[in-house]
Amino acid sequence: MINTIIFSYNRASQLRLLLESIEKHAKDVFKVNIIYKFSRDDYKLGYEKLKNEQIIENINWVNETSFKKDVLSLFNKDYKHTCFFTDDDIFYFPVKEDEITKHLEEDQEVFCFSTRLGLNTTFCYTMNTDNNLFGVEEKGDFIKWNWSKSYMDYGYPLSVDGHIFRTKEISKLVRNTAFHNPNTLEENLQMFDTFPKEYMVAYTHSCLVNSPNNIINETHPNRKGEKYAYSTLELNDKYLAGEVIDYNAIDFSNIIGAHQELDFTFKKIKK
Repeated sequence: MINTIIFSYNRASQLRLLLESIEKHAKDVFKVNIIYKFSRDDYKLGYEKLKNEQIIENINWVNETSFKKDVLSLFNKDYKHTCFFTDDDIFYFPVKEDEITKHLEEDQEVFCFSTRLGLNTTFCYTMNTDNNLFGVEEKGDFIKWNWSKSYMDYGYPLSVDGHIFRTKEISKLVRNTAFHNPNTLEENLQMFDTFPKEYMVAYTHSCLVNSPNNIINETHPNRKGEKYAYSTLELNDKYLAGEVIDYNAIDFSNIIGAHQELDFTFKKIKK
């Protein structure tokens, strides 16, 4: 399995959606660890409800105390590969562990495998511009490219949204990075953008998308909710009232970016 660290803050409802999508499209691929925190008791109740649902078995829940220490504690040498997710990520196509890890095991030029990129991800939402991919090699269901010669999302290997690394390499970089939340982790990892392994691999069509319907960090004014806005409070209130985001009602038919706002509808479950 691939060791996985998920970051979550006040978003039990969206985290539930991510876990549901992992169970649907990546069952038994990831060993799931979740670092979570909350600002109010009602958000805490959301996480307690989600724990009791057991969408995925054997989740390691870590109530954040010291973010960097918590992250470092979850690197496990028993797992050759590690990745990160944020709680507003969603899998929408299947992935297989052996298909991902073989590229990292057999090709030492490859720095990471991206589940969020593919030939379809032509638009960079965060920068509101086109992605630029150069020198891509297509091999069956996979693409390989030199990230140091591409731009925007294609030139951004050190992402905490669904990029899979060799544990030995990423743990060393993280240990030598100053950070206190997921945004500063990703931002400060960019000092290693001259890393000598200059290639990335992905499926031809992306499998993961981040839906930025709201924002929870206090340090980075990222784009969010310009088309489909749902506040963390609204989503949490619905969840506590027995309404969850309906995965099957989400339209994944035209994903053109690693980040793309998706509309939500809701369905009733037991409270």
